Amino acid sequence: MSDSRVQFSDIYLATEPYVRSAGQVRIGASGIGWKAAEGETDALEGANIPGLVLPAGMLALQRDDVRRLQWQRVARGYGLRVFMKSGTLHKLDGFNAEDFETLRDGIKRLLHGLTLETRDISTKGWNWGKPDFEGTHMTFRVDNRPMFDLPMSQVSNTNLANKNEVSIEFQAPRARTLKRKNAPDELVEVR
Repeated sequence: MSDSRVQFSDIYLATEPYVRSAGQVRIGASGIGWKAAEGETDALEGANIPGLVLPAGMLALQRDDVRRLQWQRVARGYGLRVFMKSGTLHKLDGFNAEDFETLRDGIKRLLHGLTLETRDISTKGWNWGKPDFEGTHMTFRVDNRPMFDLPMSQVSNTNLANKNEVSIEFQAPRARTLKRKNAPDELVEVR
């Protein structure tokens, strides 16, 4: 690894649901780049991810277009959330806990003016809280800590069930084209 960039392997692009594609992340003075590993570009077909170039499977995020960066615990270890000035949120998952200092120092050194924030997730298990809208996502907060995010682009309908309850229905995912035994489980409604 040279002083002009920081790179990590086996990082998943998790911006869009049902996209399972591992690749390599590089951070340099011009911004953040992700490139799908060899043989992983097929999983990106049909993905509607702003900035993703197909068939090469490359995502380039220019430093001047990045608004802020967050580090958080995710299902695949740790993840980097990249908030763009356009309102788009890109997610890169699969980092190890030991990668935090290398990533933080690399961002500080290479992406002047940006810092890596740490985002603590609420794990209380409550079913009440407050919604917070940021860009194209809604964050559900409990005790002022985020519990989960919902991409508003995936919402097809909302309903006010009663004074204190909202129902949110989701669009049918791309995975419907898969055979039933290969299709992943999916969330269709939140109440």
